[in-house]
Parts: sequence; structure tokens; C-alpha cells
Amino acid sequence: MEPDDPRQQTLQMDRDTCVWDTAEHLEKMYWDDEMTLEDIAEKAEVSITTVHRRMKNRKVPTRGPGPWTTHSTFRTNTGGNEEASGSHESVDIHRLVMIAEYGTKAVCNRDVHHSTKIPFDNRPNNLELLSHSEHTTLHNRLKTLPEDQATLFKFASNGENKPNYLQPLNK
Repeated sequence: MEPDDPRQQTLQMDRDTCVWDTAEHLEKMYWDDEMTLEDIAEKAEVSITTVHRRMKNRKVPTRGPGPWTTHSTFRTNTGGNEEASGSHESVDIHRLVMIAEYGTKAVCNRDVHHSTKIPFDNRPNNLELLSHSEHTTLHNRLKTLPEDQATLFKFASNGENKPNYLQPLNK
């Protein structure tokens, strides 16, 4: 290609605009200049994902997740259970309560049942550990014996007077 060829000029422009794209430049901007991925993306006029991918491909170390991932969030899931979640995992609060009461080994591979059928009532005296088959059997029996919501809230408030069919099966 001739120096005046438009294709050569375009190629040179592409090289100029991608000067940020080297490992050295990325490392300088990210570590020395303390720029965020968002800052670098804005300066280079590319997406944050592109910057992150280029840093990963060029083996530029990152500072790790930001402060927003070090705090857990608390929410009620679609099943009505309260759960805490971090950056990648979540755990139901009733499972944490049972681990605090009985230890991880006792809770592992077991289901936690809410005796009052109220999924957000996570008091230890409302929770019991059951095998998965016991828990499924119990819930299948409960489906045939509906209880009105007012009675359930009464159970939740005092934890007493549970109907017999809310007790686990004795084998």
C-alpha cells in the first residue's frame, strides 16, 4: 500500500485509537492512574465488557470485586422464604438458623420445614429438620388439609396449638 492510500490512513487511525489496548497501557491506567473499568471504557469509547475482556486476555490483574459485592442483600424469594445473597450465591435464612442451632453437618442433605407453614417465620422453635422424603410426604398431606391464614398467623405468634397434621410423621 502506498503511504497516501486511504486504507493505510484508516489502518493508522485504528492503531491510534487502540493505543489503550496494550497490556502496558491498561495496567498504567488501571493501577497507576487508578481508573475504573468504566473510566477506561469511557476514554476509549468502548464498553466496560470490552475493557474487562481485553484486560483478561492480556493478563492484566484486577483489583477484584468492588464494595457492592462484599455486602449481602436480603430479600424474600418467590416462595415466600427470606434469603441472604452475596455476589454469586444465596442461602435461605431458615437454613442459616438451623445451622446456627445444630451445625452444618446436621443440616447438610436435610430439608428445613416451617411447622406453621409460614415461610418467613424463621424462629428456631418453628423449624425442624426432615429428610427430603419426609418433607415431601408432609407437604402432600398438608395440601389435602387447608388451614386458613388467620389460624396460621396465630401459630406463628405463639408457636403453640399446632394441629396434629402439622407434626412430622413418626416412623
